[in-house]
Amino acid sequence: MQLVKLVFGEHPTVEVDEEILGELKGKLRAMGVSKIAIVSVMGAFRTGKSFLLDLMLRYLRYETQCQLDGCHPMVVDQERGNGEEFDLPAWITSAGKCIEGVGDEPDGFRFKGGMDACTEGIWVWNEPFLRSINGESVGLLLMDTQGAWDGQMTKEQSATIFGLTAVLSSKEIYNISMQIQEDKVENLTYFMRFAQTAIQKASANIPADCLDLEVINRPFQSLDFLVRDWKHFKKDMTMEQCKEMMTEHLARHTDPTRVKENSTAEVLRSMFHDIGCFCLPHPGFAIEDDTWNGSVSDIAPDFIRMVDVYLRDVFETRLQPKKILGSDLTPLTFDLVIRDFVNAFKDAAPAAVTFTQAITNSTVLLAKEQAMKSYTARMDKVSALNPKGLEEKAFSARTLEVISEVQEEYKRITIFGATDVRTETWGQIEESLRSLGKRYNEDNARRLEGVLAIFANIIILGVSLYVLDRLSDWTCDWWSNVCVELSKLMLMAYAVIFCYVGVHVYFLVNERGQIAAVSAAAELWKEMARLLVVYADLFKMVNWTDVPDLLKKLATGKLE
Repeated sequence: MQLVKLVFGEHPTVEVDEEILGELKGKLRAMGVSKIAIVSVMGAFRTGKSFLLDLMLRYLRYETQCQLDGCHPMVVDQERGNGEEFDLPAWITSAGKCIEGVGDEPDGFRFKGGMDACTEGIWVWNEPFLRSINGESVGLLLMDTQGAWDGQMTKEQSATIFGLTAVLSSKEIYNISMQIQEDKVENLTYFMRFAQTAIQKASANIPADCLDLEVINRPFQSLDFLVRDWKHFKKDMTMEQCKEMMTEHLARHTDPTRVKENSTAEVLRSMFHDIGCFCLPHPGFAIEDDTWNGSVSDIAPDFIRMVDVYLRDVFETRLQPKKILGSDLTPLTFDLVIRDFVNAFKDAAPAAVTFTQAITNSTVLLAKEQAMKSYTARMDKVSALNPKGLEEKAFSARTLEVISEVQEEYKRITIFGATDVRTETWGQIEESLRSLGKRYNEDNARRLEGVLAIFANIIILGVSLYVLDRLSDWTCDWWSNVCVELSKLMLMAYAVIFCYVGVHVYFLVNERGQIAAVSAAAELWKEMARLLVVYADLFKMVNWTDVPDLLKKLATGKLE
C-alpha cells in the first residue's frame, strides 16, 4: 500500500494516504502490541529492493507460521568455505517454488514489470508482523521507498523521501550496487545536515536540566549499507572472514579517521546510533532475464546463505522498536506522528521551521501518552493492592501522590520547544489525568460499597442450609438418624458461614463506621437478589424428567 506519495508539477508536494494510515493504525491496535518497529529498504531504482523485501516477507511469514504451529523455526548451518553444499533454509522453501513478487497480481512487493507507475513515494506491506523484542510485543512494518535518486527526481525530492524514511524507520537499509560510493554517502548527508540543524534549533530553548544530549545528537536509530552484487567473496572464505571484509569496507568509507574528507562520515556517525554494512553476492544471472518466473531454484545458494545470515541479524539480533527522539512510537500515536512529519515535508525542500514544529508536536504527543500510561499503571497497582477500596481521603491523597510521581517522571522526558511548551503540555496532561482520575475514584467508591457483595454466594448457601435444617426438624429428624446427622453438618456449615461474614462486618464497622457498613450491606442484598434471579432462571431450564436417569447413571458409574 502506498502510504506516502510525491506529487509532481510546478509545486512538488508530499501527501499521506489517510485511508491507508487509518487502516494500518487499526491493524496495529488490533494486534494488541505496545510498540512499533519499522524496517525500511531504500536505494536507487532497479537495485533489487523489492526482491529483497519479498525475501523478508518469506522469512517473517515462515516464522509467523511456526508461532501458530507452536514449533521453533528450523536453522541451518550457515558456515561457508568448507566446500560442502549449502542446504536451503526452510523459510526460503516452505512458501512455494516461486518468489511472491512475480506476476501481474503478486503476493509480495512487485519487482518485475509495471513499476513505472509506482516508483516514487513510500510503500508499506499491508499486514504488520508480530515480534517479541526484549519480552515486549512489537508490531513490525516493512517499508519500501522506491526510486530514490533516479533520473526523474531532483536531489531535493530524493532527500525528502530519505528524510521521511529516516525519521520513520527504526532500521534503515540503504540498498546500493557493487560497493559504497562517495556520491551515495554524500547524498545521505544532505538530509542529515538539515536534520541536525533543525533539531539543534528546536532544542535551543529547552532548559538544560531537561535536555537529553544523546537524543539530540543522535536522533536516528540504525543505518545499514546493504551492498548488492559484491564480487570479492572467495569460495574458500569462511563466514567470519566475509564479515571482516564487510567491516573493512564500511570503515573505508565512514570512519572519520580514515576518510580524507571526513565531514560526511562524521555527520553520519553523529546522527545514527548504529551504522553497519552487509555485502551480498550476485543472486544469479537467471533472475535478470525478463522472462524469469521467480523460481527459487534459480537463486544462487551462496546468495541465499548470506541473506539468511543478514535477515537473522536484522530481525533476531538488532531489531529495536521505533523511537521518536527518545520516546517509543506506539499504535495510539502512530497516525498522529506520521501525519506531522509528512506535513513537515509538504514541499520537496522542507522548511526548517516546519520540521522543527513536527519534532515539537511528536515529542509532545509521545510525552502525553507516556504520562497517561504511567498514571494508569500506577493507579491500577493501587487498585490491585486495595481490592476493598480506600477511604475517600486516603484515596485522594494517594491519587495526588501518583500525579506527583508522574510529574517527576515527565520532567525527565525530552520535549523539543520553549519552556512554555513544556509548561503548557503538563497543564494539558494534568487536566487529562484528573479527568481519568474520576473513573478511578468512581471505581474505588464501588469497591467500598461492594466490599460485602463478594459474600453473596456463600450467604445464599448459608441461608439455604439454614432453611433445609429447619425443614428437616419438622419432617424427618424425629424418626431418622440420617437426617439428624445431616442437620448437624448443615448447622456447622451455616454457623461457620455466618460467623465468617459477621467478622468481616464487625471489622468494616470499626474501620469505616456504621453508615459505610449499612451501604455495603445494601449492596450485598442487591447482589443476592440478582443471583437469586439468575439461579431461578437456571432452575427453570432443568429437565426434571432426566434427573432420575442421571442419578442412576451417577450411582452405577456409567455417567459419560
